[in-house]
Amino acid sequence: MKPEEIREFFANDRFAAMTGIEILEVSENYAKTKLEVKDHHLNANNVVMGGCVYTLADFTFALAANCGDMRSMTLSSNMIFNSPASGKVLYAETEIVKNGRKVCNYIVHITDENERTVATATMIGFRNA
Repeated sequence: MKPEEIREFFANDRFAAMTGIEILEVSENYAKTKLEVKDHHLNANNVVMGGCVYTLADFTFALAANCGDMRSMTLSSNMIFNSPASGKVLYAETEIVKNGRKVCNYIVHITDENERTVATATMIGFRNA
């Protein structure tokens, strides 16, 4: 899919839309997203819920991995939480590690508005053409 087709296709992702994820950039093997943190994103400790951070990473991976000629789905993922988010905005940005015929591997960097690393996700996708 082309970048404009990716944007249109993933606009139908109801969970990402409900979460409030905004697509900033998307191209083959690259995506950057933004999430404005609201009260419903916070856990009992008043920090962004880990599942919300994971959703941001997974959605950003899906954008990058599905833009182009190949279709992908998450095969495996691992997330390291580095620190709680400060501020009211989170960003996620992909870095491609491997773009194979059947498997792709990305690192997704999640930062806050102060450019502090909140989490790093390793996402492995299965290419199902």
